[in-house]
Amino acid sequence: MSSPSAAPLADWLARHRGGVSLSLAAGSLLALETVHAAGWLTHPAWQIARHAAEGATVGGLADWFAVSALFHRIPIPWLSRHTNIVVNSRARITAGIVEMVQTQWLSPAAIRERLASVQLADALLALLNQPRHRQRALRIARRLALRLTEQLDSPALAGFIDTQLRARLADADWAQPLGRLLAHALEHDGRAAVWETLVRLLDQALASQSVRESTARLALEALRDYEEDNWWRKAKTWLGKTQLQGDNDEEKLDLLTARIVGWLREELTRLRAEPEHPLRQRLEQLLTRLAERLRAGDPALTAALAASQRQWLHSLDTTPLVASLLFSVRSGVQRQWRARHSELNTLLANLIDDALVSLAADAALRDKLDGWCKQVIHHFVEQNHALIGDTVRLSLSPERLPDAQLVAQIESRVGEELQWIRVNGALVGGVAAGLIAALRLLLS
Repeated sequence: MSSPSAAPLADWLARHRGGVSLSLAAGSLLALETVHAAGWLTHPAWQIARHAAEGATVGGLADWFAVSALFHRIPIPWLSRHTNIVVNSRARITAGIVEMVQTQWLSPAAIRERLASVQLADALLALLNQPRHRQRALRIARRLALRLTEQLDSPALAGFIDTQLRARLADADWAQPLGRLLAHALEHDGRAAVWETLVRLLDQALASQSVRESTARLALEALRDYEEDNWWRKAKTWLGKTQLQGDNDEEKLDLLTARIVGWLREELTRLRAEPEHPLRQRLEQLLTRLAERLRAGDPALTAALAASQRQWLHSLDTTPLVASLLFSVRSGVQRQWRARHSELNTLLANLIDDALVSLAADAALRDKLDGWCKQVIHHFVEQNHALIGDTVRLSLSPERLPDAQLVAQIESRVGEELQWIRVNGALVGGVAAGLIAALRLLLS
């Protein structure tokens, strides 16, 4: 087992192999030259060793300069401008990397080929089966639903619903359903409810000021038309008006209309209180025959009801009602979305769970989803392929990666290999110089 101090030493040696090899070569050269100058070790083998040390020193120095010039400026006259190569050539290096990444490593064809072997639908299912990611997907779906809900009461949607509602009401066949409903009510225990509803509607109509004014106006117009026929009718009309209170025709007719309406309301009260009243019995018989005609689809009555239906729809303004209903629905749905444990959020979570279960059990659906995802990615890559180069260019820009950091990153990744280059330079220089020295001795 290696000692604890061996690891730091090995790390230091890995980062300084070139310097150690150059130091050994230079030290050997100095020692051998000193011994040679003193006249010692004159054997030819020592001469070969001396020349080998000289070659190793020259090779080590040359490779030190070459490696150092890549990353740093070396202040040697006439040579310094060819040093600090990485920084000085940064623009060309960046352009080359961008071109290589964008057109070769991550080209559309390369991405398409890689995606062909990836099952995106299965990867998506595996991701969403994790509770953390499923909750995140649920939050995204809830935000999207809340955003859509904000437009629920928009004028455009209200207008669309109002148009559709009117179209459906106009196309609806009201005659037979109304006849069946009325007949059922009259044949069972709903007779009193039908009568009560009818009396209440008539009473409300009679109590309406607009009805009274319209009745008085029509009566006044009819009276004046009657007077214009001949003098006898005009005399009878004058005689009748003398029996009424009021300063003019309009006031007299208003008072007469009020008396008539009051009498009708009193009669309605009597009809409501007396189930056996002859008029009430007669009206119930008329309602029964009306229900039978409606249920049988009487053409004349159906046509009259359809005309009334069209007139009613034409005069009916449903837009405020639809807008108010949509506003109420929007407010309620928004409260549901904002409450995390509301019924609507629980329903959404259940829908997502059911959809994932169905997707996991349906291989054909997964294949379709996988193909769609790949098609979308391919389209995005082809339309925005320049983003890859822009991203690489931005990452290598001086603003994101200053010169010092760029040099440090490259050195940290290839520094060990560069140290071996320096070691090999010293070895190759020493061996070459030794072989040349040996050949020179052999030829002399």
